Amino acid sequence: MKTRLNGRRMVVALATLLLGLSACAGRATTAPPSAEQQAEKRDGVQLAVKELLANQAAGRVRAVSGVGFVLAPIAVFLANGEVSLIPSSPDLESELARLQRQWLAGRRQPLPFEAFKSAFILLTKRRAAVGQAGGETLIRFAKTDEKGRFTFEQVPEGQWLLVADMNSPVSILLWAVPVRVGPQDPPPLFLGEGNLLLEALAPQGAPPTP
Repeated sequence: MKTRLNGRRMVVALATLLLGLSACAGRATTAPPSAEQQAEKRDGVQLAVKELLANQAAGRVRAVSGVGFVLAPIAVFLANGEVSLIPSSPDLESELARLQRQWLAGRRQPLPFEAFKSAFILLTKRRAAVGQAGGETLIRFAKTDEKGRFTFEQVPEGQWLLVADMNSPVSILLWAVPVRVGPQDPPPLFLGEGNLLLEALAPQGAPPTP
């Protein structure tokens, strides 16, 4: 079974899923965040963006590189697609970790496609919040080669989230890996089975991946 990284689909999803936010909210079973919680999130995003922009202006930037592949049962590389870096903060990582715990509690069996949409909604909202805070230019994209290798240049020091997805005719793999960029270039990053955020069933009626 052929599998590939679908980075362009990820970028489209980040925009198109905004249209489904209200519908999803209508089906939610949890209470909406309070005004205090919303203000705390905004403050967290603004602080993260401010730190990254200050480090960028001061030339405190590093190269971030890595490789992605899964064993199914042989190595399948996240080839010829895109990965992204999104400014992160503890509240976002906590929400994504909750989704991951749900997947792990089910012994890593694929979750319904709604779980994949929920994760992308979180990432979409974060991207919008970063833009509103003046940090749209901070969001980075990199192309992977045929061996799944990627490099981001000139990444400001600070907290980031490395995002990628990979799909097949039956399921979608999603990564959202926290990355701390410090005073030295971080060691190579790996996207694999060990740091998956979740696996979700492919939407019904989706065309097979070529």
